[in-house]
Amino acid sequence: MLLAGRTAIVSGVGPGLGRTIALALAAEGASIGISARSQDYLDSLTAELEAAGTQVVARRSDVTVAEDCQDLARAVNDRFGRLDILVNNAFQSRPSGPFDTADLNRWRESMDINYWGSLTMTQAALPYLKEAGDARVIMINTMAVVRIRPSDGPYIGSKSALVAATKYLAVDLGRFGIRVNSVHPGYMVLEKLDRYFEQAALQNGTTPDEERAKVAAGAVLGYIPTTEEVAGTVVFLASPLARPITGQSIHVNAGTFIG
Repeated sequence: MLLAGRTAIVSGVGPGLGRTIALALAAEGASIGISARSQDYLDSLTAELEAAGTQVVARRSDVTVAEDCQDLARAVNDRFGRLDILVNNAFQSRPSGPFDTADLNRWRESMDINYWGSLTMTQAALPYLKEAGDARVIMINTMAVVRIRPSDGPYIGSKSALVAATKYLAVDLGRFGIRVNSVHPGYMVLEKLDRYFEQAALQNGTTPDEERAKVAAGAVLGYIPTTEEVAGTVVFLASPLARPITGQSIHVNAGTFIG
């Protein structure tokens, strides 16, 4: 139990990686605070975690609202008496099309959630992370910051800014013993990716399995990672095994990108 006695917050625990991260941290003994915009999903995940014996605090919240972030951090600290780990997973990813015709409001929305939201949640948690000592902040980033695609401008811009902020926070918060790192997933086994393969197959006159094989072949390990594998890297960074690591970006993509 790598995280026994520790407490973590995971923001943006909607279906997909956020849920898997919360479950993975809990499986290693952490008590969990979770947030999302959907109360129904929060209720479902809370029930799943509690059925496995995990203590949970859940709050319906928006990471762009400072009061929501403060309420979540305070509630977790009040319930468990400490906060050791913050995983900033809440994000928005919406294609914007070519820049010359792009709606820049989409860029602002992405910055508000992916960049400012992560910073707002981090600042709200900081008083409790400082008290814990040897605390961890883990930013969930993306391979998209190094594998640039034309339609992903808002997402790339906001997540690239978060890379720089992660390095800055590692330097600034090191005096409190807080380690700050980012995890950069690439393609993951998700329903969303299945829909992408279906759409690509229609466009290319192929099958979804053929499109999936193309993507897998682009990784040096020849496969698409699961969300559980990506969550494993988050658990590692949250654990005592990663005590000397800070300010780093770890790409978890089976070798789709090596840099």
